[in-house]
Amino acid sequence: MVNYYQIIQDLSGISFNHPQINSFGYGDITQITMDIETEKEPLYTKLYVVPGQTVFNQNRIDYNFSIVVLDQVNDDLSNQQEVMSDTLEIIKDVWTILYQSYTTEYGGFTIDYEPLWNSPVTPFLERFETILGGWTMNITIEQPFDYNSCDLPITGFNLPENVNEVNYKQILKDLNLLSVAHEQINSFGFGDIEQLTNDIETKVEPKYTRMYVLPGQVTLAQNELIYNFQIVISDILEDDYSNQEEVMSDTLEICNDIFTVLYLSDYETVWGASCEPFLERFETVLAGWTMNMTITQPFDYNRCVLPELPFTTVNKKWYELAELWKNVNDNWKDV
Repeated sequence: MVNYYQIIQDLSGISFNHPQINSFGYGDITQITMDIETEKEPLYTKLYVVPGQTVFNQNRIDYNFSIVVLDQVNDDLSNQQEVMSDTLEIIKDVWTILYQSYTTEYGGFTIDYEPLWNSPVTPFLERFETILGGWTMNITIEQPFDYNSCDLPITGFNLPENVNEVNYKQILKDLNLLSVAHEQINSFGFGDIEQLTNDIETKVEPKYTRMYVLPGQVTLAQNELIYNFQIVISDILEDDYSNQEEVMSDTLEICNDIFTVLYLSDYETVWGASCEPFLERFETVLAGWTMNMTITQPFDYNRCVLPELPFTTVNKKWYELAELWKNVNDNWKDV
């Protein structure tokens, strides 16, 4: 099965074999004019891939990328028209190769995935260290995918068979147990994003790869509860970013594993979970994905099991209720 890393390598191979492309890159847009290996401005014409949102849809995964093709424009702008024309032709070539490569001789890309139609291509003219012109293609690559738990790197973990009476704390406990059972996750956290790089128990930076859960909105819907979470999967980048593609691929695979386990459980994850890429500088440089995920839980709004005392306040006046609350406050002081 082709993964995220292989798609990046395929785009690198397409670039290498294109006679007009002289360098390739992947990462944050701020790195576009700096080759992370040579630490010099790259050779132009350059193809640069910026990661975008990945979406787990039914029977498929949709990968979104911004593919930038750029070249150097003369100071007097005398070659501006040629640059814009040539780089657009390269964009068209790349899209066609991805769409029309059914045999190994032509790359075989279409056997595993294909680009979706109507990819918008936006022109730009920017002043970096040099004047650069070109086009940015926002492309969605669709890959058929079977969400199957048989081959997941998770051992010794089972979710509750009946989640009807499970509360929020139990869901978080289950997510924690899932992180422990996953072979590639080395720490778990829950809370505000500011605590992501600080383990609240050990008071030191946690071990990576890390799974961190941010609470989201809960909706009380008919016959069910709808929980929203942001699950951040992060890992450390080398100072020279040499492991950037591997980190982004591995952490996305972990997001996929988590989604699959929950989807196949009684909790059920909702199709369309979106993963947003990030590259952040905390105490260390971290990269990974934030998965916006919705979990549904069957729920019976049964009043008979509520921890509610028998009602003694029916028809009470406001000042009588105020007096009752005063008594509670007075008794609390004596506790």
